Amino acid sequence: NPHNPSGHLWSRNHLQPLLETGALVVVDEAFMDFLPPAANESLIAAVPEYPNLIVLRSLTKFYGLAGLRLGYALSSPERWQRWRAWRDPWSVNSLAIIAGVTALGDRPFQEHTWQWLPPTRHAFAAALNALPKLKVVTKSKANFLLIQATGSILPLQTYLLQQHRILIRDCCSFPELGASYFRVAVRRDSENQGLLEALRAYYQCQ
Repeated sequence: NPHNPSGHLWSRNHLQPLLETGALVVVDEAFMDFLPPAANESLIAAVPEYPNLIVLRSLTKFYGLAGLRLGYALSSPERWQRWRAWRDPWSVNSLAIIAGVTALGDRPFQEHTWQWLPPTRHAFAAALNALPKLKVVTKSKANFLLIQATGSILPLQTYLLQQHRILIRDCCSFPELGASYFRVAVRRDSENQGLLEALRAYYQCQ
C-alpha cells in the first residue's frame, strides 16, 4: 500500500477490519514514502496495538538505493525476538546502514519530492490519456502509472527499447492483467516527454 502496479492507496479505515481478525497481517508499504506524512495511510502507528501486524518499508524506491536492497520492518517485540534467532547474523552491511541513515535524514529531498511528484504525475497521466489506444487505469499515489493498451504491448516494448533505449515494465507476470498492460515511472519532465514522443511515433505508424 500503495498497490503495485496500480498505485492505488487504501485508507487505514479500509485495512482496519483485517487487523481485527487477529490473523497475521503483513502490509508492504514500500511506496508509502512518496506521500507526505499528512497524506499517507501508513499503519506504522497501529503496530503497538496489534501484535498480529507487520509493516514492511523500503529505502530502495523513494531514495533510489536499489543496489543496496535496503529496507526494514516493524512489528511486536515478541515477534522480533523470535525472528532474531532465525535471521542471518550480518543481514545489513555497515555501508548500507550509513547510506540508509543518511537518506532518512535528508529532509530537503523528501520535501522536494512531495512537492514535485503530484503535479508531474498528473500532467504525465493527462498526456498519456490523450494518446490513442492508451488509458491510464487508476489515479496513482506512487511514482508510477499503470496503463492499458488496446492490444499486446510486447511489440511496443521492443520498439521503445531498440529505437529509443526506453524500457517499459510489461505486466505479463500479473495474471489479472496480462500483455495489454504496462507500467511506467514518473520521471523528470524531459524524460517523460521523451517517452511521450516515442509513443506518438509508434502509434502514428500503426
